[in-house]
Amino acid sequence: MYNNRYGHMVHEYTVDRVRGILQERAERIAAVRTRADAEAYVDDVREKAARCFPALPARTELKARITGTADLGDIRLEKVVYESRPGFLVSANLYVPARFDSEMPCVLGLCGHSDTGKAYGPYQFFARGLASKGFAVLIVDPVSQGERRQFYGEEGVPAGETGPRSTVAHNMIGNRMLLTGDFVGSWFAWDAIRGLDYLLERPETDASRVGVTGCSGGGTQTTQVTALDPRITMAAPDCYITSWLCNLENELPADAEQNPPRALAFGLDEADLLLAYAPRPTMILAEENCFFDLRGARQAHAEMRKIHTLLGSPDSAEISVGNLDHGFHKHAREAMYRFFIKHAGLEVECQEPPMEEIPEAQLHAAGGEVVPFGSKKIFGYTQARARELESQRTVLDRSALREAAKRLLNIEMLDTPPHYRYLRRSGGQNAATGKGYQFAVESEPGIQVILSMFGDFEDQCRRPRGPVSLFVGHLSSEEDCAALPWLQRRLGEGQRILAADVRGTGQSFPASCGSSDLLEPYGSDYLYASFGSMIGESYLGRRVHDLLRTTDFLEDGGADVHLIGRGAGSVPVALAALLHPSEPSCELVHYLPSFHLLIDNPLHNWPLSCFIENCLGTFDLPDVYAALGDRLKKCDPWGPWI
Repeated sequence: MYNNRYGHMVHEYTVDRVRGILQERAERIAAVRTRADAEAYVDDVREKAARCFPALPARTELKARITGTADLGDIRLEKVVYESRPGFLVSANLYVPARFDSEMPCVLGLCGHSDTGKAYGPYQFFARGLASKGFAVLIVDPVSQGERRQFYGEEGVPAGETGPRSTVAHNMIGNRMLLTGDFVGSWFAWDAIRGLDYLLERPETDASRVGVTGCSGGGTQTTQVTALDPRITMAAPDCYITSWLCNLENELPADAEQNPPRALAFGLDEADLLLAYAPRPTMILAEENCFFDLRGARQAHAEMRKIHTLLGSPDSAEISVGNLDHGFHKHAREAMYRFFIKHAGLEVECQEPPMEEIPEAQLHAAGGEVVPFGSKKIFGYTQARARELESQRTVLDRSALREAAKRLLNIEMLDTPPHYRYLRRSGGQNAATGKGYQFAVESEPGIQVILSMFGDFEDQCRRPRGPVSLFVGHLSSEEDCAALPWLQRRLGEGQRILAADVRGTGQSFPASCGSSDLLEPYGSDYLYASFGSMIGESYLGRRVHDLLRTTDFLEDGGADVHLIGRGAGSVPVALAALLHPSEPSCELVHYLPSFHLLIDNPLHNWPLSCFIENCLGTFDLPDVYAALGDRLKKCDPWGPWI
């Protein structure tokens, strides 16, 4: 584990950024005092919420098939497969009361993060429970859950294994989509919206009484579909609604589909997605011991109740809180039944009937896996989109490439040198360097780049003059310098190296998220990169900014800077070399050859902090390398796994 004396720096910086955004939002809500104010607020969040879900396609033929049926006594089960996009199959179960007199209210059921998807016990139970009350219920498998496995041998899954499922699969699918300007949450939402299309095509269903519910990841989808589809008339997300600030403060990373790009940049919080069609009847279901913070759920309910009341509907915003942990428990399901029964105008009891779990195989609609059943994989669509973007790209000259990189990385170039500090090491001198001091360069308020000196520096407390290498390592620059033979050899030849731990690496590796691995799919690096996407502030871009300011610091003291990047450090180094006005020379070792490599290899472990969102419509890393020309040396590229 790294010596992360600045281990809370990135976390508190990000918390401050999000807290500031949501404080401005709180002030806007406080200023809503009239019906006209509330209507304007709802219109605003509806428009902004829609912008968080790019690339929703045109509707195509569903080609829905009923592949089997089952008699469950008072309920008829139909096993359904439909195409949400051409060739992309969704497996689902439809639960319909065996006897009904007229068009029924209906509910779209959305699944949380269980590998068995729609077959998971509590999800079966809520669908069957609603059907026992007189609702037609369609419950669908999310991508990489239930029957919708996506990773196979062609993606590098070893023989006899199933590959990543559920949450890890969602991140592997979703992170790479960002390179093309897509968002995996849009795919989840579109699968659900097309499921609603199928449900409302059924002759049994009443389009004026349409609910949506789900728990955890299903609560996420419930909330997102509620923000996007005006046909929903009532919604009940369970164990999801809180505040994004609560998730961040509590060090809770969320799946790729749960982090809408630019949502925070637009000033939205989770409650706003439920307010997009206020005063639509909405019940928040929560648990006291859920990792989704109950304080945020209560605040969301208070905000909803205020807006609904101003819109003349004080009784359409409810909350039900249980005393258990995360999950769609029986008491929550019964609260949801009561809510939907009331708003559907039914007169039936709310208690859930006794049920036994149906074995997963008996619920299969596609024989257990949609891909052998004929579905395309989600990766192919992303690969096709990347190829399309590549064919449309024009070759940018160096100036245009710089401007494009600054725009996509959200970088503003500054013309004054940064503040810096001298740091004393605890325990005296560093045995590897012989020096007892380090520099801390303040790249922006609250962020320091830690520089460790390696080699024969003439003065510990003065910025170096003359030739110096600024090195950014893979995980910890200081540890790389102390351990890598090729760097030690250079030091032996008299070279001077400053090891730079940019934010979130080495000495500022975050002491959060219960993980000490930068490459952990749900670790701190992923958390801050995903929040950067929601803030509209590239995490990679901030690391590039750190390097630009550190170069400013060194050049202001008389240094001639040569940049070296290794592994995960290669990407920010290449971009800093491209953008810095002094055009420093640059060296990359164990570098990422291209972003397209990650598009073509769905199984990879390059961290999200190395990605440039929406870049493949404009450039790829080889364009950066070409623009550096003779200033760049590179060797030993790494593949998908590092």
